[in-house]
Amino acid sequence: MSTTALKICVEALSLPRQNRLEIAERLLASVEDAKASTRAERLWKAEIRRRRKEIREGKAKLIPADEVMRNALRAIE
Repeated sequence: MSTTALKICVEALSLPRQNRLEIAERLLASVEDAKASTRAERLWKAEIRRRRKEIREGKAKLIPADEVMRNALRAIE
């Protein structure tokens, strides 16, 4: 643990219980957010690989971008 982290830890431990709980919750949330983000990234990469494979194998129906935009605009009008 770095000197700065150690100082913060010592200071935090001297706080009242409720303050320590709030700090702990925030720290845990920051770690969980990072894990969720990493997991989401892995899942998206897998989805991209799957879609790319379908395109290369001719299993996916490709739609030109201008047609997609026309359909999208029609849907929101």
